[in-house]
Amino acid sequence: MNVEFLRSKMVSFRLSPEEYQRFRNLCAAHGARSISELARTALNRLNAGTHQADPLSYEIGDLRRRVQSISEEVDRLSGVLGARKTGEG
Repeated sequence: MNVEFLRSKMVSFRLSPEEYQRFRNLCAAHGARSISELARTALNRLNAGTHQADPLSYEIGDLRRRVQSISEEVDRLSGVLGARKTGEG
């Protein structure tokens, strides 16, 4: 395993409920799996001097949100159809 990817140190900080929700929304928008990943990416960009966001990450985040929305709608419709079938039988 590459030593660069071993993570043995932890950093923590407190967030208000509003900040937490805002960061969760940013995770979804940028395709980050967690606030930790979002923070790590942001700090690495700051450290590298790249303050510009990757345009592709915005597109990927948007696609993920759309797929999630479609998936939730399919699940909802499946439940409606399932309820109709059990009601008719």
